[in-house]
Amino acid sequence: MNTNLSIPSSITIGAGSVEKLPELLKPLGHKVLLVHGHRPVEDGLLVKVRTLLAKADFPFANMGQILPNPKYGSVKRGIEVARKEGCDIIMALGGGSTLQCAKAIALGMGSKGDVWDFWTGKKKPKKIYPIASILTNPASGDELSSSCTIVRDGKQKTVSFEKLSSSLTILDPELSLYPHYPTMNQVFVIFTRLFFSWMESTGEDKIHAKELLKQLIDCASALDANILDLNARDSLYRISLEAHLHLPKPKSQLSSLAENLAFAFSMPNGSAESALFFCWINELNHGKPDVFEELIDILPQNENNAQTVNGNDPGAQVLLTSLFEKMGMPLSMRQAGLHLSKKQIKSIARNDFEKKVLKKANA
Repeated sequence: MNTNLSIPSSITIGAGSVEKLPELLKPLGHKVLLVHGHRPVEDGLLVKVRTLLAKADFPFANMGQILPNPKYGSVKRGIEVARKEGCDIIMALGGGSTLQCAKAIALGMGSKGDVWDFWTGKKKPKKIYPIASILTNPASGDELSSSCTIVRDGKQKTVSFEKLSSSLTILDPELSLYPHYPTMNQVFVIFTRLFFSWMESTGEDKIHAKELLKQLIDCASALDANILDLNARDSLYRISLEAHLHLPKPKSQLSSLAENLAFAFSMPNGSAESALFFCWINELNHGKPDVFEELIDILPQNENNAQTVNGNDPGAQVLLTSLFEKMGMPLSMRQAGLHLSKKQIKSIARNDFEKKVLKKANA
């Protein structure tokens, strides 16, 4: 699955690439703070990283127990640990939440006073310590982003500064061996990023997005057959990077609505997106031709979904629904185990369009 990807020099990708960690860290500083959570995949990664750094005599300190949607309190604790330990590199291990926390620590390390002042706009950073990451989730593109989101008093708040992107990122598929459900959540987040890029683009960008969608669907099928397929996992990283680097960012706000839903109910972003996806598209294209039909040539057909309906071949939406169901993704609020009240819909939606989508997904 060749994506013809031009990888930035700050990103190292491929099986076994984590072995290069000590030499890659040396130009950035002298001691690294390892910011991590406590999940099976991340625990194995932490052991691997500690072993590599110890063998190379590269000093490190730990700052663990980072939960999804990192809290202001965790950031303050990380700043204290980094200063006490004399760390001058902040490295995230795992997913997007640990990277968000690492960014906030690196931001606070270079300034006196309350780190929250950056989120309230009271001050701008004079120095941001180097940020590194070993990411096990290929979907987010956070390694390329200069934004940072943390939670305080139950609410998310985001800032963006030029030097908040990772100075070093390692994407090693051997370290991302998640089970089926979290893997397919990652696949779906990449799918929606590519789908809306394809739907909103023209010319070469539209062709490119469709090619990547085909490669992603092939990856999903390969991982469904063998969840330990390293080639498919490597391709997930490369496809996601290609999308974030070379395709226009979609104008669709489905991902933002899904993030609000996921935050409110502590669910994976991929499941939130899949529960809303068809309702979003149907509301967006109400009365228009079926947008999915242009993708029918890249959708898999098998004995179950290739059966005719009333003498006709199945449409693209039927094939796409079958694919998502095979991936185990919820396609409604009910399938996601949710039923929203009117009050909850009002609190999550930011406009009338989003209210309509939530109501339909909730029906």
